[in-house]
Amino acid sequence: MDISLLSRSYATIPVYQSEAFDTEFDLVNKFEDLMTVFLSNQYTLEREFDCGYGIADAVLFKHRLGESVVDLSQISPDWAYTLKTLPYRKSFDINFIRTISGVSLSSAKKALDEFVNAGFCVRKPDAQFVKIKQPRTLTSNIVAFEAKLRDWKKALIQASRYKTFANESWVLLDRSQANAAISNLAEFEKFNIGLATFSTDGTYDVYHEPTTETARSSIAFWKANTLLAKRLILKD
Repeated sequence: MDISLLSRSYATIPVYQSEAFDTEFDLVNKFEDLMTVFLSNQYTLEREFDCGYGIADAVLFKHRLGESVVDLSQISPDWAYTLKTLPYRKSFDINFIRTISGVSLSSAKKALDEFVNAGFCVRKPDAQFVKIKQPRTLTSNIVAFEAKLRDWKKALIQASRYKTFANESWVLLDRSQANAAISNLAEFEKFNIGLATFSTDGTYDVYHEPTTETARSSIAFWKANTLLAKRLILKD
């Protein structure tokens, strides 16, 4: 996702005189305001996103229009990838669910009830099931942000964890305290983590834009999509 179009690049590290943000919350608020102004309505920014790998200060994504939001929102996040891997228009039984997910019989029954109630599967005679509708992800690209006022090393470690479910991961720093991070840009390049800064005067700058990658875990990626779908439904 190209969010660098909003930035001004520096060839050298300038002497920066802007005031510091008081809190990380204020920093993310300013960043959210910028995204709201410059990005289309199809883009959504969600705050404090927890997918099980630390709480991202923000995630940004462009969501598909249509039924995928409603469909995914009806499924438990931990079952989304299992639903995706079920054979399409072929019969399977409850033991197949147990085999591919490694869960108990009662948990497999609960999952199948969800799939049937959401319209993805139908019950057949002889305790068989058939998946009649394929789930679709809400978005194909999740961008995660870890915001810090100055501790870029800690932010880099945390942002790396977000790559488990996200396609891009960024560190967002207070520009007035970011010179140390900018001087160590090679660390961000090494781990393919983006580096951006924001100032109290509203200036947003990108110093390293990461390459978009497949999330490390398909299970986590589908879980994240389902969690985001549930959030969007709650807003309607």
